[in-house]
Amino acid sequence: MDYVEVDFTVKPAQEYNEIVIAYLGAIGYSMFEESESGVKAYIPEPEFDKQELDEMPLFQQEGTFQITYNFSTIASKNWNAEWEKNFEPVIIGKEVYVRAEYHPADPAFRYELVIQPRMAFGTGHHATTSLMMESMLEQTLAGKEILDMGCGTAILAMLADKMGAKHILAIDNDPNATENAVLNCTVNDTGNIHVVTGDASTPGSAVFDVILANINRNIILEDLALYNANLKPGGLLLTSGYYLEDLEMIRSKAASFGLELMNHRTRDNWCQAVFHKN
Repeated sequence: MDYVEVDFTVKPAQEYNEIVIAYLGAIGYSMFEESESGVKAYIPEPEFDKQELDEMPLFQQEGTFQITYNFSTIASKNWNAEWEKNFEPVIIGKEVYVRAEYHPADPAFRYELVIQPRMAFGTGHHATTSLMMESMLEQTLAGKEILDMGCGTAILAMLADKMGAKHILAIDNDPNATENAVLNCTVNDTGNIHVVTGDASTPGSAVFDVILANINRNIILEDLALYNANLKPGGLLLTSGYYLEDLEMIRSKAASFGLELMNHRTRDNWCQAVFHKN
């Protein structure tokens, strides 16, 4: 699948980049690259809507804030090469070492994950992925049934496997992502992960001890009812992919299903929260 790269020039970038990313996340963009001059955002080509972009409230603001953009289509093979060129190892806490195949192994870490970055989201570099992994390390996953929604590279599913989960269902709606996830699971010899292309309805009536949802605010809000239906009583829902200011909206809707906010953490204004099903 080809992607559209939208290159935003933002002035002043330091003050407004996060606001631009928040707006874009609300309309389906999920991968971003910040710079001193603005933000590059990426979306699958079939989902790109220029009219929707032009109608964002950001373009109606007056005053010192300025924003312009241009866009281009990036073929999958070029995107893959860009990810691989820029991929560096990531350390999560003192336990997890995330690397590419061409980086040396480090036996000092309890969990080592080898990632082929490619098109999929989830290498540990982004704050939401690292926050999710930090939260997972605080849970007892051994022997548990896990659902990983929006699995991307399957980095969270693979960590769950390394932590002793009994079975993990990893789902993404992007065939490129699931193809990459299968590759990563093979490289990491994770035999308890089943990767499928689908959405929140794919699990059907299956139930899980823990659900991982590192996606975005709108999808989480839309799919909370399904997450609740697929979560066992006493189970945990770990979420991220949204900003701290979105937490109250998510908390309120989660509470309507009996999902109680247990804790949350933030980094660079990104938020990760854990909910418990009563």
